[in-house]
Amino acid sequence: MELFDINRYALILTPSEALLRWAIREDASLEEEIDFDDTSDLTTVYLLPDFEEMEEAEDWLEQNFMPILENLLSEWVEDDKAWPDNLAFNHLEKFGDYTITNMVIDTQDAAYDQEE
Repeated sequence: MELFDINRYALILTPSEALLRWAIREDASLEEEIDFDDTSDLTTVYLLPDFEEMEEAEDWLEQNFMPILENLLSEWVEDDKAWPDNLAFNHLEKFGDYTITNMVIDTQDAAYDQEE
């Protein structure tokens, strides 16, 4: 197997306990699906553009957080009327535990995702 370095950054985002508790308050049946001791299977990875410095990636996220936050919230509470008013970057920080990495490695060759 060859490894292919992808010239992209990645945002690794896991719903926070605050988000999960709020989601359960909105839909009690979710409690059966959530293991608070292991939320690794709830993680989403977003590929970001390539940047020269980590600070650029962090700035990009602060400027472009809204679709990511909306996707995170909608995964747990579909009714956007139940979401907090005036969504801001601090809501992403509250409802998501995240990290940004500049090490993205693909284990498949470039043709993997191309249709034949």
